[in-house]
Amino acid sequence: MTAEDGQTAAPDPGRRIERSQPGRARRYAFRIARLACSVTGVRDDVALDIAQRGLDRPTEIAELVGLWELERRLASACAAKLGADPSSCSLAQLRLHPVCVEARAVAAVIAALRPDPVVAATEATHEALAAGCAWLDVKAAADDLL
Repeated sequence: MTAEDGQTAAPDPGRRIERSQPGRARRYAFRIARLACSVTGVRDDVALDIAQRGLDRPTEIAELVGLWELERRLASACAAKLGADPSSCSLAQLRLHPVCVEARAVAAVIAALRPDPVVAATEATHEALAAGCAWLDVKAAADDLL
């Protein structure tokens, strides 16, 4: 986190994620995924449903495939808007294009599903920040759940 991104380095939710209990890390990952979907205006029913329910109901293979395909389509559209690979662009450049931030929000939902809860929470946080979530909102979720 840098001052350029409008974020501060302390206190770092990442450290709390690493020390948290698996159940708390998982709940945090899905809360962050919901935040990213809300901030970016994701309208895909599957992405919203998975982010909302978390692991309350197993995610079907068809839902996962659809989510991955959606993220891939959005990332491709983002690359076309940027004229470059999104991974080589700054957060400020990504945030100029709604399709780019929506791709990162869907990636946050995918990240929340990772098998390891700490990895899920860490990656969902990274994607949510890339999607334009405010550092203070991410920190507030960490304060509440971790």
